[in-house]
Amino acid sequence: MSRINFKISLLAASVMAATSSQAALYKVVEVDPSSDMSANGIYDAQFTEFYGSAIEQTTRDLTAEPKGCFQQGTSCPAYILAGDSRNGSEGHSYRQEVPFNYDSSFYYTDWGRNRDYCRSELGYQTCDPAWTDKMWRSFSQYGGLQRERDAFLTSSQTGWGNQPGEDDYFSNALAFEELSASSDATSPSAGGRLMVSPTSDYKPAGVGAAELKSENVVINNLAENRAVLGNTSSGYYKTSAGNLATAYRHRGFVYDGNTTTMLLPLANDGTDAEKLITTQMGRTMAWGSFNDGSKTYFVGSAAVGPFDYNDDNKNWGGDLNNCLGKDDPAALRECQNFAFATKAAVWSDGNAIQASNWTNGTSRNVDKKAMQGSARAAVMSQVAGDMNGKPVLVGLNSFQDGSNVFMEATVFKPSTDGSTIEDGNYWSPVRISRSTVKSGDDFVYSNSVATDINNNLILIGEAKRRGDKRENGAAPNRMFLASVNPSSGAAEARYFDELNGNSGIFFRGVGGETGAINNFNEIVGAVDAEQSTEYFGKKRRQRGFIYPYNTAGTDADRFAIFQGKPWLLDDLTNDGNKGGNNQFRIVDAADINDDGVIAATALKCDGGYDTTGHNSYCGNGQQREKVVAVKLIPIANATSADIQPRGIEAPPVERKGGSLGWMALIFLGFFGLRRNK
Repeated sequence: MSRINFKISLLAASVMAATSSQAALYKVVEVDPSSDMSANGIYDAQFTEFYGSAIEQTTRDLTAEPKGCFQQGTSCPAYILAGDSRNGSEGHSYRQEVPFNYDSSFYYTDWGRNRDYCRSELGYQTCDPAWTDKMWRSFSQYGGLQRERDAFLTSSQTGWGNQPGEDDYFSNALAFEELSASSDATSPSAGGRLMVSPTSDYKPAGVGAAELKSENVVINNLAENRAVLGNTSSGYYKTSAGNLATAYRHRGFVYDGNTTTMLLPLANDGTDAEKLITTQMGRTMAWGSFNDGSKTYFVGSAAVGPFDYNDDNKNWGGDLNNCLGKDDPAALRECQNFAFATKAAVWSDGNAIQASNWTNGTSRNVDKKAMQGSARAAVMSQVAGDMNGKPVLVGLNSFQDGSNVFMEATVFKPSTDGSTIEDGNYWSPVRISRSTVKSGDDFVYSNSVATDINNNLILIGEAKRRGDKRENGAAPNRMFLASVNPSSGAAEARYFDELNGNSGIFFRGVGGETGAINNFNEIVGAVDAEQSTEYFGKKRRQRGFIYPYNTAGTDADRFAIFQGKPWLLDDLTNDGNKGGNNQFRIVDAADINDDGVIAATALKCDGGYDTTGHNSYCGNGQQREKVVAVKLIPIANATSADIQPRGIEAPPVERKGGSLGWMALIFLGFFGLRRNK
């Protein structure tokens, strides 16, 4: 993370002096849960990173103040930020139903197979060993996919690579929330661990409770009344033999500040034995919510039945067939990584309801691939048409093409025939055109997903280019938006680079990840901040962005603040000062509310970077940076005249020296750990 890959140019030294104005569009407020996490969770000052994942929703009426917190003379409410920590690398994401939103065969079980994914789909020169070592072995004593897959083993037993187990597993990810909403940028706002308590009716090996601080918890959303939505593992139950058994890798939850409500699987597909293991160990995820005027529903994905357990390529530590027909499957090593087919689901009053079938096909396993469905966001439509006043969901859904199964961005269209949500299959899946895996007979993308939608029925999402369909030297996630037809549910992806003429921050072949869109059509996320070739190169550096999109629901005055174009958020936080905002470089923006307050993640250089330039050194390259959670709060009365684009430092130069230090390892770790919403 230190800027040892960059050389300060002579010009860069004058950047600070040249930017003497005090203006910016946002002030940066750090949220720091390190003290409470150290006391009540897990915290390592050298390695622990904090990510801003969600911001409290705006509840006030903005009709008279459409510029929100940018409004002249307004009193901007203080909003709570929620997020999650990482103590090491994540391995496979805690926010994806299948590895990389791609591996519905659940084939990426070991170091070599994950390296093969990197080679075929990403093409980095650093796949072997750096990228794979980071995700498999981690860069600290926490996290890493190997540690998770072999957590069952004791130190007297050996697993992958003939390496012994570790006797204990400690949380790699824990949730936190700001203790009291603050808008004071002069000092960090304290955060505290959210005491999410995963539960399971099924207890592996009959053990009464999981080991403390052995679960992994991530935050996906702050719903109405500040209910926290996210995913958690069960934690590990220590058997009498000393083995660590997990009941489930992830289940969605709702946390109200006191009580954790688990969102249970559907378990409605298969034999009695298959339904039993799905009930016991089935996975779910919680992504969003809506209120239809009568009650609140939570949306996400839920396991319906097992993956193809007859496929020996999925085996890990034994035959998966041993997991079926057992009262206590999680007590067996071979069942620790058992996985499932899923469908989009909603929950009401604790009951799981199937939201939709898959796009086509009825078999949950096709040629050893498990079908998947997931509702990633929900909104009550306010657009005139057949869907007006009804809940519209977006996410992903499996599409069967012969023996192929594609995970594709999907609109879930609500029923207009008078049926109810509780009847099941209330929504019908509609593929988002131009984001489908195949275009005619040509495979263009590996997968796609819609990540958010607003009440103007504008959705956002990403389509991952196939590894052999590179553009401008990379095969990244290609970001798009689409307007949903308010009657048919049809939508056509319009890619950010196309919409902006392949210019500015959305250059040709740009990659990134979409975080959220508010009801003023302001989109935030992370975007490539350099155009270097990733194929036989390295992953591009990314930065947080905001993209004000001009369409129905956009406020003209608010749009004008951004000069009507997308920006790197670093350009909008530049106030020209040595400290303050200049301590931060925004690397991701995960959420934005209607007042314009953003939940983000930043690199922090205590005291300020050497210059205000984009790629400035921190302490002449000798000072440690940290990954921190931040809120970006609009400055009242700010205008487009207050924007000061940061200068550009010298381009990357070849690193001298033979090994990666710990700072560089964390740098690699961060970009593999980014929130994948």
